[in-house]
Amino acid sequence: MEEEKKKSKAKIIIPIVLAVIVIAGGAAWYLSRVETKLGRAGYDKAQIEIIKTLFSEEEQQALIEAEAQPDIITVAQSDRYQKEHFADYLKDLGSGKNASEVLNDYDPWVITLRGTEGYNEENLDLYLYSRKDGTAEDAAYTVNYVNMTLLYSKASDYDAKLFEAYEKYRAKAPDKTPEEIVFHVGKSRDYLDETYFIDAYLEKYEAYRAKNPDKTLEEVVRAVNSGIDKPFYTEMAETDMSKGYLIIVNKYNKLPEGYTPKLESLSGYGNGYMEPTAAAAFRKMVEAGREAGVSLRSLSPYRSHSLQTWQYQFWVDAHGQEMADRESARPGSSEHETGLAVDINTAVEESHFERTPEYAWLMEHCWEYGFIIRYREETEYITGYVFEPWHYRYVGVEHAEKIMKLGITYEEYYAYYINNPDYPETGGPAE
Repeated sequence: MEEEKKKSKAKIIIPIVLAVIVIAGGAAWYLSRVETKLGRAGYDKAQIEIIKTLFSEEEQQALIEAEAQPDIITVAQSDRYQKEHFADYLKDLGSGKNASEVLNDYDPWVITLRGTEGYNEENLDLYLYSRKDGTAEDAAYTVNYVNMTLLYSKASDYDAKLFEAYEKYRAKAPDKTPEEIVFHVGKSRDYLDETYFIDAYLEKYEAYRAKNPDKTLEEVVRAVNSGIDKPFYTEMAETDMSKGYLIIVNKYNKLPEGYTPKLESLSGYGNGYMEPTAAAAFRKMVEAGREAGVSLRSLSPYRSHSLQTWQYQFWVDAHGQEMADRESARPGSSEHETGLAVDINTAVEESHFERTPEYAWLMEHCWEYGFIIRYREETEYITGYVFEPWHYRYVGVEHAEKIMKLGITYEEYYAYYINNPDYPETGGPAE
């Protein structure tokens, strides 16, 4: 019985062992046969060992059938290798291309790059070094970044960390050469942290700074933007009337000769007249003040050119021109001639309007009706006028809110947000 069991096991085991031997032998035969054929195809032993680990049996057969292309090993070892393009790689290598070329030809990122404006085949390695996700936007950024960096880097004071600043300035000054852009940004970098810095005024900032080395950068920017880098009433220009109720009239900008605005009576709300839009806003403000328990009235709104001439001369005769220029505007340079300004309740320093509930209410609410306090305390060096807590100017609600919250003069606001040469199409930066 025991003998029969042993014979039975032998019958089972022997075929299995024979099968294993046959398979192993077949495999060995196949491998030896493949190695032989690969050798005959032109690959050396070291290459054949690598091929056996990198490629499938089907791919090995393709290598055997084609002329030896050792570069296919380099291709397959690349992190850019795409298995589905094996046949394409092999065919292109056979036509004389090298490993780098065939990898580029089927790389989706390279294909995207090649369809991008400004692409330069000579810079491909740099584009690849700056590789992104592969979108058209990524490709456009990469091509521009590499191309412009190569141009900027030719300038002696090039700084890679300032690339975005170079590009920002190039967008504003497209006619500048890369060398000029690098030079400009290098000089302006001191000012980049200044909120109201305007690129177009860099040379003015530097000139004013050279004459006033004790000034801080903030003071330099405020001075140049406001125009006070030159004496009051010099280099007078006619104000840009296309700005509508945002026109600026001061000691550098005057109204056109003979200008007279449309006017509307303020009857019932004080004396005189104002420009219709400003008049309507003033009436609403007075009514809101009444509801809040404060009394507001127009004392001196619009003044004709002849009246302003008389008033200014009165101040000159009474106090001399120096004092007159601090207290009154020269004819043609007065906001009262625009119909957009109004003196509320008083126009006398001795009345100390700034100590009244009316003033406190105006400081909190005037912007809600489109008005700003025009001549702030401690800003005479910018505006040229002493503190006038009674003088308010209509600029519209949107702008009045910003000006009052920023706490800056209209000169500064106008320069940066209304008439900024860095933004020729809009006049100022988008909020």
